[in-house]
Amino acid sequence: MKLKVFFSLMFLIISMVLYVFDTTAENEPYTQWGLPEGAKARLGKSGINDITCTQDAALLAVASKIGIWIYDVQTSEALVLLTGHTGRINYVSFSRDGRTLASGSSDKTLRLWDMSTWLEIGRLEGHTAAVNSVSFSPDGRTLASRGDDNTLRLWDVGTQTQIYTLEEHTGSLESVSFSPDSQTIASGGKDDIVRLWDVSTRTEIGTLEGHTGRVNSVSFSPDGKRIASGSNDYTVRLWNVSTRTEIGILEGHTGRVNSVSFSPDGQTIASGGNRYGNGRFWRGGDVGLWDVATQTRIAILKVFNSSWVNSVSFSPDGHTIAYKVGPDWSEHVHFLDVNTQTWPDYPVGSFEGGHTWDVFWIVAAQVKKWGFSWFRTMLEEHTGWVNSVSFNPDGKTIVSGNEHTVLLWDVAAQMKIDGHHASWVNSVSFSPDGKTIVSGRDGNPEGILLDVATQTSIGTLNTAPVINSVVFSPDGRTLACAIGNDFYYVGIVSLWDVATLTEINRHSEHTGSVKSVSFSPDGHILASAGSIDGTVRLWDVDTWTEIAILRGHTGWVNSVSFSSDGKTIASGSNDNTVRLWDVATRAEIGKLEGHTENVLSVSFSSDGRILASGSKDNTVRIWDVDTKSEIGVLDGHIGSVNSVLFSSDERTLASGGDDGTVLLWDLSQFTTEIKNKNLVADVNMDGVVNIQDLVIVANAFEAAEPDLNGDGVVNILDLVIVAQNLK
Repeated sequence: MKLKVFFSLMFLIISMVLYVFDTTAENEPYTQWGLPEGAKARLGKSGINDITCTQDAALLAVASKIGIWIYDVQTSEALVLLTGHTGRINYVSFSRDGRTLASGSSDKTLRLWDMSTWLEIGRLEGHTAAVNSVSFSPDGRTLASRGDDNTLRLWDVGTQTQIYTLEEHTGSLESVSFSPDSQTIASGGKDDIVRLWDVSTRTEIGTLEGHTGRVNSVSFSPDGKRIASGSNDYTVRLWNVSTRTEIGILEGHTGRVNSVSFSPDGQTIASGGNRYGNGRFWRGGDVGLWDVATQTRIAILKVFNSSWVNSVSFSPDGHTIAYKVGPDWSEHVHFLDVNTQTWPDYPVGSFEGGHTWDVFWIVAAQVKKWGFSWFRTMLEEHTGWVNSVSFNPDGKTIVSGNEHTVLLWDVAAQMKIDGHHASWVNSVSFSPDGKTIVSGRDGNPEGILLDVATQTSIGTLNTAPVINSVVFSPDGRTLACAIGNDFYYVGIVSLWDVATLTEINRHSEHTGSVKSVSFSPDGHILASAGSIDGTVRLWDVDTWTEIAILRGHTGWVNSVSFSSDGKTIASGSNDNTVRLWDVATRAEIGKLEGHTENVLSVSFSSDGRILASGSKDNTVRIWDVDTKSEIGVLDGHIGSVNSVLFSSDERTLASGGDDGTVLLWDLSQFTTEIKNKNLVADVNMDGVVNIQDLVIVANAFEAAEPDLNGDGVVNILDLVIVAQNLK
């Protein structure tokens, strides 16, 4: 009886523990999922590399640099972040039954995930370069993957083994398509040929030759009897699968054809491509519509956007086409009514990112509340590169410049408060009173001032060509702008009056773009970092004259920052170093080495004892300013770290990177280390290191105590320790 009671109690206890564990995990905010060591929170969900969903539109998978986000489509809630890849995830694909998700990554692997447990159930290795495309056969038995190693690999899903490698293409492999019956694969590549493969025998069964340029896209008709292909030779070609013969050349595009797609009934082909004037100069993009039966052109429509068309996709009813425009780093989706050949009012706007936009039509067909605004809202925290971060002086909010968006975040609640869409955002900064945000951008206007309370524009700066960095003066009355464009070797330092939003002065002594500006704490000196000339320049703000040129870096200087006492300047460069400069003597007083790639951002803590630097090597490094030594490496961003900044209480460091996230780091371990070091120098233990501690050490020369460095005797070395920590 006692044994029975014991086991019953144990079962109850274990059940309670498991319940608490599951409840905690379930209620844990997404900002805590998959955090790197040392991080307290992650703001933002990273940019979108690819999107797919199950056939029943129950689950949506979003591939990003930091992992794969799984959403419940009906509730719009994020369910889990799948992590395991060590590089950005480029492509995701669900099996037709929705039970398995496949992902391909820049880490050269494919991974299989069980959708009932959210666990990784397979790792497929063989590619020697990044995997950029993954697709299940319609019957779900075979997985095809395409990589930057120019191979198409076939995998048996059941045994999770590679069954064949297709390497017959010479040059890059651009597109792959399964036939509806899963028996045949069509592939197109740089060698101008469409090749056909038998999946079961793993042999090439035909070559379709005729294109005179790279084949960018191949697509089977719904009945599997035809293939359409789009090429750099400006044509769409139609092929008979059984006879392996060309049955039509569809001409009308004036530039390369990037994408082809059959309508659901197989009667129409849509194509998207580049548009050139006189065959030479790029003039944007266009969408073509073609009648399959007569092999004639229905229409060639110039798109509103000036960018080229990368992909096209029909809605399930065949009445609407989604087409994706833009360069690869800034893509938008628009919609075209097939019957009227006009752009419908719905869905409104465009959405950045994504490679597989067929998902939109699946969701639209299944979910009654579908609409672009709903779709965009669901994914609004997926943003592109974070180029800049800034703390509100009260430490309660953070503003981030996310590629095309300025976002405001509540630090305590770890949630987005508001957002403002803009062109490419290079820099963001709070005013000293925390009431205004200024953003520097590529585009017209180049600068925008936002009211924090209302998130509305209250002024603009037209500086041309590009604001790379913009900051308020300590009194909030002046703005300093780092202006420039590396392509045209333009570099300008500019001052603006905040009240009137008029330019006060400008200098153009830098060679190449000016990357960064920083005011001294008293506002009398402005430091600027030049790109090509590799210099830091100091300017007298009152007289607007150049007072010093700091030389020493052997590469472009990307960032410059004053210490809180105004005595020291830090600069980060493409020579992979951080350098410290004495403001009074204009001399280099330190060279901090450790980064293995360009240093993009530097920032001092409020007491000036700690320096943080962000780099293209994906790390944040923490430095002891007194000893000029590295005391920590924060490794968690998947991509360059573009911006670092301390909170005013020195407890938190914010870093923004190319992975589209802001990481908040716990600095207690570093501040404690510095504090403990300072306590050693506080000989009389009065809480401050000052002249009295120097006197005590000097009077004790040759004695045993206070031996600060532990070498057995009090001497000049112990005096140096105190001197380094004087306040």
